[in-house]
Amino acid sequence: MESIWQECISFLKTLLCFMVALMLLPLLLLSFVCAHLTNELANYVLSIKYPNLTICKSKKIRTLIDTPKNAGIFHFLLQVEGNCDFERIKRAYALQLTELKDKTGMLKFPKLRQKLVTCWGHYAWVNDNSGFNINNHVVLSTHRYRGRPVNESNIQEHVSELAAKYIPSDLPQWQVTVIPNSDPAQPYYILIKVHHLIIAEEEDLHVGEMLLLQDTERKPIVSLQDAGLIRPAGTKQLSHFVRQPEHISKLVNHVLHLVSCRWQQFIYEFESLDTPDGVKAHPDARNLSQLLSLVLIVLVNVCLGYWRTRAMRRKWQRRSPGYRNDLGLLQTLYLLLQHELEQRNLSWAVARAALGHSLQPANMAKAWTRLVWQQALHHIILLPYHIYCELLALRDVVLRGQTTYSTTYCARLHLYVPLLIYAQLELCKICYELFKAPRNIYEVLFVQPTKELNILHKKSYAGRKIVSFSRSIDGALLRERHQHMFGQKLRESDFSLACLAGAVYDYFNTFSDTAAVPALLNTTCRTISKGYFTDRSGDKSAHIGGVVFLQLPLGSPDALKAHQLHAIVERIRRQQIMIYLASIGQTKYSLLTALLPHVLTKIFINFFSYNFPVTITEIYGAADTQFQAAWGQRVQDVLLFRPPQSKTCLSLNLHRFGDKYRLAIMADTHLAPDHTILTQSFERYMETVTL
Repeated sequence: MESIWQECISFLKTLLCFMVALMLLPLLLLSFVCAHLTNELANYVLSIKYPNLTICKSKKIRTLIDTPKNAGIFHFLLQVEGNCDFERIKRAYALQLTELKDKTGMLKFPKLRQKLVTCWGHYAWVNDNSGFNINNHVVLSTHRYRGRPVNESNIQEHVSELAAKYIPSDLPQWQVTVIPNSDPAQPYYILIKVHHLIIAEEEDLHVGEMLLLQDTERKPIVSLQDAGLIRPAGTKQLSHFVRQPEHISKLVNHVLHLVSCRWQQFIYEFESLDTPDGVKAHPDARNLSQLLSLVLIVLVNVCLGYWRTRAMRRKWQRRSPGYRNDLGLLQTLYLLLQHELEQRNLSWAVARAALGHSLQPANMAKAWTRLVWQQALHHIILLPYHIYCELLALRDVVLRGQTTYSTTYCARLHLYVPLLIYAQLELCKICYELFKAPRNIYEVLFVQPTKELNILHKKSYAGRKIVSFSRSIDGALLRERHQHMFGQKLRESDFSLACLAGAVYDYFNTFSDTAAVPALLNTTCRTISKGYFTDRSGDKSAHIGGVVFLQLPLGSPDALKAHQLHAIVERIRRQQIMIYLASIGQTKYSLLTALLPHVLTKIFINFFSYNFPVTITEIYGAADTQFQAAWGQRVQDVLLFRPPQSKTCLSLNLHRFGDKYRLAIMADTHLAPDHTILTQSFERYMETVTL
């Protein structure tokens, strides 16, 4: 009875939070309109006042909290094997990035040559890039560090010192530093710094292009997994906090695939374009059916052409601020329509001829006779054969669960009825998650976070960044030690998180005389997949997961900590679904920052970053992960250092490429030199602890 009462109380709380959220929706809508109009007005005024600047319109969170002293500069460290040919590397960056041009002859990535300045609290790009010199951005470091040859023993100190240096403000905010190794048998390193706005504002510039990385793994052109026909196997990564709506996506993919196939078949039957040998695939429209079909194809192509033309003009305008389009909407549509009509030889004369030909009594009689004969053939004469095929399809479905008679009604029902039922169930579950979302968000952000103070709250920060990274840790040896543990009740990610929590505990324990070591640490977590480093097309944010809030239980790693983290992750998967999806919406479309004015957004960000001073990022790849540089050399490893900003001061980046674990840390300079305790403890725990 008591449990029923508790469930009723919980439901009433959820209902109350949901009703409050509904009442706040008009206020959020009004805030969105006001914020949008204010931003557009500010951008318009600044563009008039400073015609030599292109005002940055990014609404990313990093853009709002970015400052010159605490800039969002991403750092990437490549470990490359072979001889260090600096001129070859610089030539590759010049040819494939700074001097690369598109088909129109304009620079493909102009912001790599433009300075980034601030005016009235807004970022802007200087249109004049005549002073650009690649020698200022692709530089060769010395092979000695503090009088000693650069090798594995001092490379971390050398890289950390390079990371702490600011890029000169009078230069475009990116830099590539090549660090040769004193021993030719050892790999050399490349440190890439790039401001987050360069990636955010350059529409076609991906991280893989900035790193000049290529994926050597061979992939099929089209795979069943890409088509949504095969469900990817479950992984042991931390990344899958939220299970994607599987059946809804399958249903959508099937419908889109069916529509695409029907449209291609329709085009193949009625299109009247020339074939490569100069002979028309189909004659001109000779009847009303062919005429209407070609008109439909023309209208669809005009709409698609207008959409592509508009997107291309916007891209040209972003690349060249002086670009002006003299053609209006009606003129553009008229030119596209004229081109399509000429390409298909459609005219009023052809239309009148096709209409007159169809309205002739003899042709009308032939058309009706053909229609009646086709209907009689399919529905009367071939009816026994269709019934026979339906019975065979039913037998296959009952006995084997699938059938090769894909055109039968039984096969279609077997395919779409379960999908429709499960998709509706998933839709109901999504609606229920929306109902629970206001309460879950309130509890996760305000009720559950620990209020314990730690040493990170008591330090002041400079904004400069330092780094540290561990050596590679073999995942096969780790599984060999825990082959009796890893499975359904425990994941590898639980153990790696437990080791990370132990490393943070050791770091806090060094300051135990100044501040007590908390039992729980508020952190934010997100994941990044391998394609973020190698893909050069498509959505740039497709490989970035959503953010979740994780309370990390600090202490030496053991079986209890691993199981505790497993339970925490399972609770996150149940409770933080909408937070995860909302953060993905922010990453892709700047959804959250568009709802509130920038001042309020900054206040909220500072508040939450003070309560969550540590970020955890898991970067993972396939078991056979391999990288290759654009100049032909093999890249042994890639490390990402995500910069902590605002009140966040420590960024922990857990890499798992192939079967190797590695921890990369970026911290504020005021945390030095104790930040190396994190990587050292992580190495020790990962290699020695047995659950």
